[in-house]
Amino acid sequence: MEDPEIEEKMLLDYGDCDIDRPQDGREGKSGTIKEEKMEEDKDCGQSVWALLPHTCLLQVFRHLRDRDRVRAALVCHHWHHVVRSPSLWRVRTFNFSGRVSRSHRSEMEAAVSFAKSYGRYVEDLEIRFSHPINSLVTRRFQQTMRAFLLALRKNRSRLHTLTIKHLDLDRSAWCRSVRCSLVRSLTYFLRKEGSYLNYMNLRGARFNLQQGLEILEAASAAQQHIHLSRRLGLATLNLEDFFGHSLSVYNNPGFAQVMHRFKGLASLTINYSCLSEQLLEALAVACRGPDNSGSLRSLTVRCSIHEPHSQVIWGSAWANLAKCCPELRVHMYVERILSPDSLRRILLREMPVRSLSLSSCYFSELEWSAMPALTQLAPLYQHNLQVRWMELRAAVGLWLGSRPLQGSQEKMWMGE
Repeated sequence: MEDPEIEEKMLLDYGDCDIDRPQDGREGKSGTIKEEKMEEDKDCGQSVWALLPHTCLLQVFRHLRDRDRVRAALVCHHWHHVVRSPSLWRVRTFNFSGRVSRSHRSEMEAAVSFAKSYGRYVEDLEIRFSHPINSLVTRRFQQTMRAFLLALRKNRSRLHTLTIKHLDLDRSAWCRSVRCSLVRSLTYFLRKEGSYLNYMNLRGARFNLQQGLEILEAASAAQQHIHLSRRLGLATLNLEDFFGHSLSVYNNPGFAQVMHRFKGLASLTINYSCLSEQLLEALAVACRGPDNSGSLRSLTVRCSIHEPHSQVIWGSAWANLAKCCPELRVHMYVERILSPDSLRRILLREMPVRSLSLSSCYFSELEWSAMPALTQLAPLYQHNLQVRWMELRAAVGLWLGSRPLQGSQEKMWMGE
């Protein structure tokens, strides 16, 4: 767009030419003609931008920052209408730092202002809050989330995807009152506005057992009447590190009961500490379709030595789930567990395993060998596995049988 001051200067210079100077004392008429020409030229200059197609302006505005879009909306009615297009605001990502500074505080205030102005258009929302250093930062984040979710609810937003990663609520920076307030705000929002969600990712939240179940109950309650409106419900649910590291979730029947309420899940990611026979039975019933074709197609399970993994799951439970969901594929990630006895209890023959990842680190026992895990367990899944690899990390070296693996990291492909 041309600068108005330059444009006006050009028009004035053009008016000083001899051809437009008043003659025979007709000054009033000449002045009127000059003003009409100036207005006509201004209108002509503005019409070049005013007549740009809606699609072209959208492509330009997509590359602008939020504050530049707001300024563009003040140019004219046409631009204001284009800026208010929902497609410009459907996907949003907010990054909040855990540091204390004025700029980070203004970012939180800007997020609330955005929710009040454009929250009704947001469909894909991602919120990141990294490494809070003290309780002051977590309290500000909790207050921001409360105001942000309240603004979304007042604007009747229809979120399709919600991602809130790595809250790490078990860190010391989160005091009990702030943690409870955040859970209360999120629970209320999911219960009231979660009916349109088809993707939810709460990876790394680290809730305690009670708070985690409250969040899941709120999300499942919003999904109860989806079938009446013939809309797709929650299809993808990522609950990796959703609970604290030390919690034996498999001992609590409440988790299986709340997961039974999620109908039509297609993809689920959980920790092995949440896995139980009751959960597998609940998924088999919840994911069963009207034509006896299960909806669950992907189940990702992460098992770590730092988490409880001593539960016993019978192979019949896996066989029943595989029967109810014929297209189910299980992806197993096992960290620092390479004992043949432990792996034999975790990796059952009835599991429809599609990919298997075994990772470990340095072992002090010189007689330790990874060969039993490879020779005894891998053949059990030779008809199912598509991706099989083993990653071994060590500070000075590892022994695979009698052959040392040199270097700080070695990978082995376990082919068919």
